[in-house]
Amino acid sequence: MSSPRVLVVLIFILVGCTKIPITDIGARFDRADAAWFADEETLFFFYEVAAEQGLSDASVVEITYRTDDFEQPWASASELELVHEHVAVDCGFKRLCGSLSLHVPIEPRDVQLRLRYHVDGALALGAPTAYNVVGSGPPHSNRSFLVYGVFTGDNRRVQWRGRHRFPTVRNEEAQALGLRRAFEIDEQRYGTAPFDFDGNPYGYAAGCPAEFVGAGLAAVETSDRAVFDTANLPEDAATAAQVCARAMVYEPRAPFVTTAIAQKNPEVEPAFPLLRSPVNAATPVKFHLAPCDRTISEKHDAMQRQRILYDGPTRCTDDWQREGFADQLLAEFRDAVEATRPAGDDMVLVVGLDRDDPRVADLVEEVLARLLPTERNRSTPRLAGAFVFDSEIRDIRDEALRRLVLWCPAREPRDDDPDIDPSQVSCAIAADNLNLTLGPFALSSIPILASRSRYLDFINRYSEGQAGRMKSLDFLVPEFTPTTDNTEVEQGVATFFNGEVISAEEPHVFSYCASDSFQPFVFRSAISRSDELDCPSRLPGGFCLPEPQDFLPIELLPEWHEFFHESTYELGLIWDFPWLLRATYEVVIAASASAFGLSVPFGFGSDQIDDLGTAFWKSETFSLAETLLQCKRFCDHPTFDSAGIYNVTATFRRTYQKACYRPSFPTPGDSSFPSDP
Repeated sequence: MSSPRVLVVLIFILVGCTKIPITDIGARFDRADAAWFADEETLFFFYEVAAEQGLSDASVVEITYRTDDFEQPWASASELELVHEHVAVDCGFKRLCGSLSLHVPIEPRDVQLRLRYHVDGALALGAPTAYNVVGSGPPHSNRSFLVYGVFTGDNRRVQWRGRHRFPTVRNEEAQALGLRRAFEIDEQRYGTAPFDFDGNPYGYAAGCPAEFVGAGLAAVETSDRAVFDTANLPEDAATAAQVCARAMVYEPRAPFVTTAIAQKNPEVEPAFPLLRSPVNAATPVKFHLAPCDRTISEKHDAMQRQRILYDGPTRCTDDWQREGFADQLLAEFRDAVEATRPAGDDMVLVVGLDRDDPRVADLVEEVLARLLPTERNRSTPRLAGAFVFDSEIRDIRDEALRRLVLWCPAREPRDDDPDIDPSQVSCAIAADNLNLTLGPFALSSIPILASRSRYLDFINRYSEGQAGRMKSLDFLVPEFTPTTDNTEVEQGVATFFNGEVISAEEPHVFSYCASDSFQPFVFRSAISRSDELDCPSRLPGGFCLPEPQDFLPIELLPEWHEFFHESTYELGLIWDFPWLLRATYEVVIAASASAFGLSVPFGFGSDQIDDLGTAFWKSETFSLAETLLQCKRFCDHPTFDSAGIYNVTATFRRTYQKACYRPSFPTPGDSSFPSDP
């Protein structure tokens, strides 16, 4: 039997010869940064460590550095006297992070960090330390902390903010790693001065002009990153562009005393909140033209009268080939219009045309071409246009009438017939409910405004009851004043209603916000309608007008004003049609009546049927509040964006001419840690 002593020796030998595997625990420094500021005599450390295993409450980060006359042995934060406040940071599971600040009067050499896995252990992980030296220089660029002010949205109260400034650590990162700086603000004064912010956008230590007026506000201090004044500025400060204050930033030897500046937000408002043009229901002046000596189709004739809601006498067309017939018909149309005009409402000529010879339709178009153009641009009451419900499909031949006459039924464009003018598809019926289902019928199959052949085919296949009935018929027309000015162009008609103008001065700045919705707004000015612009273009913004323009797109206004600084801009709308037909229609299926609303947009010539044909016409006002903004004061000051970020170099003038300005301002009661990357 072996002795116990021999057994212990053998076990020791066996264990000593066994190979124990080493496991990679993924330990690493994600950040090991250091910076020394000469003017502050302060050395800062920032660190972030991660490891899959081994980190615990007993793990510490240690630092060492050497100067020309001193060497700091490896030591943890608990062993050192820190200059600034550093709060404990929870940076997540399996991570360790934080910051340190030490008073070091002489520039350090050989600055290092390391992780000691246990404060009492020998195992440590060295860090590849990034070390920067910031020498003496201007406070705004050579100190680790600066102070600046921002305003609430009404420019009445200041929030004073501190901003960390390190070579390799951003402002919010320094805050997140536990560094806190204390500062105090007092002796606030307000006024307007041409500060030179070149290279110093926050205006830190830029000085306070002697002519600035005392604001009478109490001192405020914080060790957070921001603090609001306890009261608003005096009312007399409304025109002042800046507030200047004494700022005391606490540092190792003594507070650093300098100046901080708050610049007011750009004062921005809608350039023209809304364009108001009353859209009223016009009075229909109705006629039914048909042969009297014969009836082409009683059923179709009855349907045609029902659709235009007319029960009056028929104007006979049997002698349409007689000399003077067109003149007589024109006189009758005019007499009817003049008899209706004293009521004071705009009018639409409504003609039910029952014919079987295409030359009758040609004659009616000729009469309308003589009547409508002279009425089109008159002030209210005027004849805004005509609605012809024909018995056959027909295109309008006179191009001038295509913006004045709604001729139904119209051909529908087909893939095998690409030459159809889109503006002729003017009898496109758009139901208010796009998901409308009426038993076995689709909206396109119901003979609402159908040709004779299509209607007769429908009722032969189904019934007259299932063809439906028109319940109401309205024509919406914009009201024109005696000063309304219309200009017809290829893309439509520009209407300047009632002398609506935008007033501006040289320092003002405009901002255009593009939208997915239809934007019908245009402008014109004295220069745009003159011969002052030369071509080819030699002007900023690419402005080159080969000839005077009656109007320009509203999106050009910001650049136009920035270059020409005109004082007045007239505002108008551009559209493709002068009026809209609105109707209510009822279909009876299986003894159940279903009524629905529909629109027939006049000559839309566009794929934006819904915008142009319905919503655009249902309002008497056209809002520009989101489309065109005007900055009237402080336009060269910094701006807030929609996330509440203070963009100190993004002035309204330079940034928002072609961008949407939707700022989010600080308000008293906000968190003391504003978003400030």
